[in-house]
Amino acid sequence: MENKVVVHLKDGRIHKGVTQDFDPSQAEFYLLPAEGGGIPMKIVLEDMKAMFYVRDYMGNRHFTASRRHPGEVESSRKVIIRFHDGEELWGTKENVSDEGPGFFFYPTDREDNNIRIFVIRSSLSGMEIVD
Repeated sequence: MENKVVVHLKDGRIHKGVTQDFDPSQAEFYLLPAEGGGIPMKIVLEDMKAMFYVRDYMGNRHFTASRRHPGEVESSRKVIIRFHDGEELWGTKENVSDEGPGFFFYPTDREDNNIRIFVIRSSLSGMEIVD
């Protein structure tokens, strides 16, 4: 399955494109640039801050995501994540092992352009579990 993604690297670079081979248990994957016709680029997980699965590449720069968690969320933890670069996101994280390079995070606001986000643990300065 082809996924439309925006990859944010720890060094601040951003790459938009599609991937068909992302596997969180693998150290790398390939991204085909969104412009089309480009050569797939190898992305190393540990170089990433996060990978955002998006509805579209443009997004809405005037959109402000809700900072409220919905009511009960089955099999998920409500969390606030904070990245080393100061970005803060509210959403849910599946109740899965805290092992591995990262985890899937789901934004609280369903109107957000981000459908889900694969967050690299080493890019976080903190994570708060909300009751």
